[in-house]
Amino acid sequence: MPARTATLALLLLTLTAAPAAPTAAASEPASARTPAPTPAPAPAPAPTDDSATLAIGEQGQAIVTFARSAAAAGFSGAVLAAKDGQVIAATGVGFADASGTVPNTPATLFEIASLSKQFTAAAILRLQQDGKLNIDDPIAKHLPGVPEDCSSITIAHLLHHTSGIPGGNSQGAGSDLAAVLPLFLKGGPRHTPGTRFGYWNQGYALLAEIITRASGQDYPAYSTHALFTPAGLRHTLFTGDAAPAGAVVAIGRSARGPSRSALDHPYGAYGFQYRGMGGVVTTVWDLYRWDRALTGSTVLNDAQRQRLFTPGLSEYALGWRITTNPTGRTTQSHGGAVRGFLAEMRRFPQHNACVIVLANADDAPVQQVAASIESLLFGEKPTWAPPVPLPADLAATLAGEYRNAQGRVVIIEPGAARIRILWGGSPSAGPVTRGTLSADAQGAVTMFDGQDRIPLTFTKGPDGRAATLSISVGPNAPPMTFTRTPAK
Repeated sequence: MPARTATLALLLLTLTAAPAAPTAAASEPASARTPAPTPAPAPAPAPTDDSATLAIGEQGQAIVTFARSAAAAGFSGAVLAAKDGQVIAATGVGFADASGTVPNTPATLFEIASLSKQFTAAAILRLQQDGKLNIDDPIAKHLPGVPEDCSSITIAHLLHHTSGIPGGNSQGAGSDLAAVLPLFLKGGPRHTPGTRFGYWNQGYALLAEIITRASGQDYPAYSTHALFTPAGLRHTLFTGDAAPAGAVVAIGRSARGPSRSALDHPYGAYGFQYRGMGGVVTTVWDLYRWDRALTGSTVLNDAQRQRLFTPGLSEYALGWRITTNPTGRTTQSHGGAVRGFLAEMRRFPQHNACVIVLANADDAPVQQVAASIESLLFGEKPTWAPPVPLPADLAATLAGEYRNAQGRVVIIEPGAARIRILWGGSPSAGPVTRGTLSADAQGAVTMFDGQDRIPLTFTKGPDGRAATLSISVGPNAPPMTFTRTPAK
């Protein structure tokens, strides 16, 4: 699971575990959440080169400019924004490779982690459309070995994360269903299926197996045949697949482990430990082509598409979350996070619009970037602004490793002025706060952690580099002071 980034004051005072997940709320009637009818979709553009930056009009240029400015906050990836059935902005930010020589473009391949769940859900609905299953079937009808205490769990319960199986039932790997089923379903439902929401990744692994058994093809092959190909997805594949000729495959830079290619398995293999819940590798343009497919009947008919986006408990539909903001704008969205990669896709059916943000840095501010692009798309002022980068000479002065009396460590990376605070002395020993340093017109340095801008002061040593750092953690606490450690 990703390390939590929290405010400095909270971490200093508590250094405790994450709060418990909120209790699920009852779902609203589907009729109360149905967006206004969408106009007939315009055909997706067919650019001769998916890698080219696209900026149409002032709005498109503003989105591209904003996305590029987010590099100062550690964003590296690609974005695409469309409205009224037309893409108005698409660009890459940062670099696809570890050495910083191959730029990201809208054609770069990224892994999308849990954003893959929408494809698993669509595959189930396609099989229902073709008469191969019914989502109200008990899973025991399709999976041999389901214990009696799980006999009331249906396919729909897995899709909606309402099976009653706790999220902690996540042990088990490989491709032997008989080996993993007792681990996944151990103890049976803790609540009557269908009565409470509880996000459970392995439920989607079981859905992938149901797809395999109902279709007669393995999960990746069926997804390609039934979804990717008819939707016109040109470059979408799975972890473990070979890189397409000429493709740029992003290297995901991780704050909690080694870097990895988007096509490398994050968990050793594409077995039950990841299949169905993640593992799709794609581009922002292919996700837009998928968005277009979901406005027509190329892949799913009207009834199945409506079912895909009908919310259940906690606003979760089938691989999508359905929300409505105070202005009445309905959003169909999902994110993804895995070592080296983050993803966010938002659809706005009333406006025939979408925002897609993919990143190859797992500490990038993807949510803030997506929210700000959404605001720009709808003529609203972004609520988040990337920090202004440090001048190069000041960044060089501050770069290095520092430690305080409590053993906490501050690491400032050279060049980019990215900062990390290792509260336990190492990434594995406790929470890690990540941020970006910036300086205002008066030269005052602040640390931006994605939410707050925290003052930072320093003293110089005889060599002209910073010898100590002091970080303010709040009005009622003394600043933390760190001393530079000798170079190794």
